Amino acid sequence: MNKKSSKVISLLLVLSLLLSACGGGGGSAKTTTLSPENTSGVSNGVTVDVGDFVLDGDAELSVAKGQTEDHADEGYKIDVYDIKLGDMHELGDYITIRIPYDTSYCKEGQDPAKCVGAKYKNDETGEWEDVLFEVDAEKQELVIYTDHLSYYGALYVEDEGRRNALVTEVLNSPLTMDKATTLDFARRIAADDASVKKDLNAYVDEASDMFFDWADRLDNAINMATVGDSEAIPKWLDTSIPDTNQTLFSMLGYISTATNLLRVARDEMKGGADKAAVLNLIRDVGSKVTTYWADAFTTVGSGALSVGMGGVLVIDKMLTAFAEEAQATKMEDIAYVFHHYNEGFSATWAHKVMKPKDWREKVIQVLEKHPDNPEVAVSALEAGFRKYASEFFDLSPEQMAEVASDVPNVTVKRIPNFTEAEKEQLIDQYVAHLKDATMPAVLTSAENYMIRKAEEAQLEAVNAIKDYYNSKISISMQEPIPEGGTSAFKDYKFRFAPLNETAPKSNWTGKWPESGSVKTSATLIGFMTAGYPHTVEFFKPDADMDNDKPEFTVPFVISVPSITITVGQLYPTLEEICGAYSDAVITILDIGPPEVVQALKQGGEDGEEGCDIDLEALIGQSQGLPFTLTQTGANTAIFESADMEEEGEVISGKDLVYDPATGILQWSEPLVTEEASITLNFSCTYKDEAKTAVLVDGNLTETMGGSEMAGLYIKAALKGEKPLE
Repeated sequence: MNKKSSKVISLLLVLSLLLSACGGGGGSAKTTTLSPENTSGVSNGVTVDVGDFVLDGDAELSVAKGQTEDHADEGYKIDVYDIKLGDMHELGDYITIRIPYDTSYCKEGQDPAKCVGAKYKNDETGEWEDVLFEVDAEKQELVIYTDHLSYYGALYVEDEGRRNALVTEVLNSPLTMDKATTLDFARRIAADDASVKKDLNAYVDEASDMFFDWADRLDNAINMATVGDSEAIPKWLDTSIPDTNQTLFSMLGYISTATNLLRVARDEMKGGADKAAVLNLIRDVGSKVTTYWADAFTTVGSGALSVGMGGVLVIDKMLTAFAEEAQATKMEDIAYVFHHYNEGFSATWAHKVMKPKDWREKVIQVLEKHPDNPEVAVSALEAGFRKYASEFFDLSPEQMAEVASDVPNVTVKRIPNFTEAEKEQLIDQYVAHLKDATMPAVLTSAENYMIRKAEEAQLEAVNAIKDYYNSKISISMQEPIPEGGTSAFKDYKFRFAPLNETAPKSNWTGKWPESGSVKTSATLIGFMTAGYPHTVEFFKPDADMDNDKPEFTVPFVISVPSITITVGQLYPTLEEICGAYSDAVITILDIGPPEVVQALKQGGEDGEEGCDIDLEALIGQSQGLPFTLTQTGANTAIFESADMEEEGEVISGKDLVYDPATGILQWSEPLVTEEASITLNFSCTYKDEAKTAVLVDGNLTETMGGSEMAGLYIKAALKGEKPLE
């Protein structure tokens, strides 16, 4: 394991970091006024740029420095900023917040740019959550992109290796693919290439190593499961991922491809040679988002991706159509009146002027409604343009005159009646102006908005994996103790194993209590960084745990969200043992005693012929001997088996007594018949650590009596296996 991995070992039994709520107090708020003409301001050292589509009028920007949350024991702190913009909370567009960061908190030798991150506080839960951000190392600023206002935090860690355990960064992460990789994955997804899922997993696997910085590589058992290599999955690891029909890695690979494809498309919109090919890819890949991809995203919805993919196509269609129709128009007086009404007239009656912000909102509504049909979306927006432009002609003559009197440098006082052709001409001219002057900036903003939404979907997908690794696993160890009894292992020392060389052994070590019950917890990442311990070793109280061998070990399966370990029940229960052993085999181990065998060969003194069977040659031979164990009491059962020599005769006997502490099932005394005396016992174990079947290894001894073979014994091994239900 590399040095980076060892830096997060201290997270072993914490690992589900829930940052505490923001403290009160702190510095007073500093305010500055923003407006549609002045969209950027600085308050308390924090720069906020709201862009062109948030404000309708003046608004006070207020930034108050809150009380710093100091988590010195865990090596991090949060500088808190309460950012307000008038009474606005949900903004409808992404704004940019730049917070200067301190470089002194980071330990010497660490990169300050890698020791800082951004968070925002969820108003409903009070928890600190991840937000889209970048680090501007040159200006020493955190750059946050958000469409809502709240408390924002600059999070500092002493050691850069810890940052990724506390914050998730998407915009500068290794999951941001280069153009060639993005297009290759996109082409294969569009073509339904069956191998793309495995390769996407491998890509995310490698990127996650750098992204999460939790282990040397994540191509361990959990990731072997993600590429479907079921033969490579250890039996001590439960690879099922709750509430999803695909792996988290597969989901993240698809989302990363889609998000990066949108970024490529944004660049190609500026006139790249591959523009048409990229748009075709977006169309094909986007169809997958709305069909079988949707089934994969149980923790992350595909809606943002679907709208984003379709939106790029719609916007390209709009830009192309609008550019073809844009025209320079010479406005006469009447046209100026018409234009003024649509662009800026403040009426005494109900009339809402559509500002660029309003058209942007209209564009986004159209995209969300028609993400998969650019032609329908363009037609819908065109209809909106014309409907808005035609409202002027519904005014009364008096209202039209009021508009005319409000237009500077226009002397017309009476608005003539319009013919339908004149109306259409004025509408066409205004719509052309709208497309030429207003829509390019509106569409660019809408495109950036959709891509930010897709990036947030990617952030959510990354956090789904992060949350899975940070899943708290409750561990319950219980010794079955009879009522009124005491623990058989009181004061025994125990330790989880195996542990790698960097795992702190004390975190995984304990002393067995008299109650016979231990409850603790860890996380999946805790198990990963410790070396995947999947057994508990028990040592006598005076043993040296580092040098002595354990007295016994108890295996278990690593699973989320809980692990139950039974201590003392090392053998199957009688209920598990009982059942039919249809493939059991009996093997002759010995026939004797020698003098009896020899006498049988020679025959009797009265001239009786000797035995014509070479009894000694039977030793080592095997044959099937199906049998059934049937439970008759709490710890008793009977053995039944058809006699292989006497067809139809069944060997059945008295109760076998089972000792669950030793796994021994045996007749307390021989089964005596007229012809023989039979003893039987079984050693019962599980087939493997996963407890998939019961193995019985029996010893059967039959001693003849009351016949010419009196005294002859046959010793045999009887083995069988029965799967657990």
